[in-house]
Amino acid sequence: MARDTNLELVATTVTVTATGDIGDEKDTEGGFWAMIRMFLGTVTGTTVVLDVAVLCSIDGGATDFNIGQFPTIDEADDDIEIARAVYIPKPASGQSFTKVKINARVVTGTSPSIPIDRAFIEPLVSLGIPGVDEQLTVGVELLI
Repeated sequence: MARDTNLELVATTVTVTATGDIGDEKDTEGGFWAMIRMFLGTVTGTTVVLDVAVLCSIDGGATDFNIGQFPTIDEADDDIEIARAVYIPKPASGQSFTKVKINARVVTGTSPSIPIDRAFIEPLVSLGIPGVDEQLTVGVELLI
């Protein structure tokens, strides 16, 4: 599948051993749903735990908000592809971009080494016309 390299959060393998930002922060126009997709390599270490959050900033980078969370990754999660749908909000008034990044919130274990081979923002688009999508949404809300 062809992916937009302008929305590539991790372009080359980043080995996570501690908490902090992973890969690059990307500027988006915001106001859309996206799939954040991450590809893992072989996890090594003992009793390894990694929690990864998807963060965004609507104010130019001063304040980060958690807009998504991947399930906890451990040493059994070798060579997998993992994805989460998130809503990327529009930037605040006076700002041009919503910045998006991934961040390791928790890293524990003995000698943890978690290679994230690549990660992407993949905008989700509907193939339905707007009126149809609106009616589908209303229909689902009525069922709930």
